[in-house]
Amino acid sequence: MEKRPFDIITIDGLDLDIVMKVDQLPGYGEKVMAELVGRLPGGPCANFACAAARLGMQVASFSTVGDDVEGQIIIDDFANYGVATEFMQVKAGGASPFTVILIEPDGERSIIVVPTFKPSYTDEAYQRAFGQTRAIHAFPNDPQQFIRLAKIAHANQTKVMIDVEATTGASRQELEAMLRWVNIASFNERGFVSISGESATIEGARKLLAYGPEVVVVTLAGKGALAVTAVSTAQISGHSVDVQDTTGAGDTFNAAFLSSTLQGKSLAQCLAFANAAAALSVTGLGPRGGLPTSAQVGAFLARDSQELTSPPS
Repeated sequence: MEKRPFDIITIDGLDLDIVMKVDQLPGYGEKVMAELVGRLPGGPCANFACAAARLGMQVASFSTVGDDVEGQIIIDDFANYGVATEFMQVKAGGASPFTVILIEPDGERSIIVVPTFKPSYTDEAYQRAFGQTRAIHAFPNDPQQFIRLAKIAHANQTKVMIDVEATTGASRQELEAMLRWVNIASFNERGFVSISGESATIEGARKLLAYGPEVVVVTLAGKGALAVTAVSTAQISGHSVDVQDTTGAGDTFNAAFLSSTLQGKSLAQCLAFANAAAALSVTGLGPRGGLPTSAQVGAFLARDSQELTSPPS
């Protein structure tokens, strides 16, 4: 393939996160007090884009924001991370998507997603962007729309990675149709079980390879992650870190996994690098508060390996 200006282009999947810390989640009809962490740019694909750029990839966002203050905050934050915005659109009169994130004392979070409009793009816009990148990353909320853009990506010899969560709302049949056009399919444990109906195991992941993807990855939260291809498997345990906020951990994992894949690393190396990057990401507050550099991930892996192999004193 000829050299292209971008390593990865992410598709939509952005919002402004209203992040708050709570002692506990409110029950039915209950009121609780909260501490505002901030109004922070977020969204799965936007977090992915910033994480990949922080790891040294050339990244752009293909997306739409509203012409409001929140939309400008999102654009400005991309610039801070070095994410190109030349493929972004600003919707006149539109309110940018947002979420409400509640963080509990153990760092786990609950998220309320508020989509404010449905972006629309021409095939020509996809063609123009996808011909300039080695890979795209998408969060497929609309299976038919995703298949449309994935076909254009494949026509441009551009790799396709998807992030599938339970909130995607896809059926098993829709998942199988999407996987025909995917190179790397990444799931969190809940999304994998609820949509595929398989167990979150090496054996369960292998079953999805029959539908087309080269790689199936399943993240297992604090338990680590697993990945399979037609010829290899890898599974890794989680790391013990000081968890501040798990928001964006999966996005960082996916960014690190695809970045490593594009660098030609083995399946086991990709999984180990992604797992470590995700572990470091949860040590900061907010969806991008702990995004690591490639050097920081490497140092963390070296330190963790040394601790595992050093004899007790």
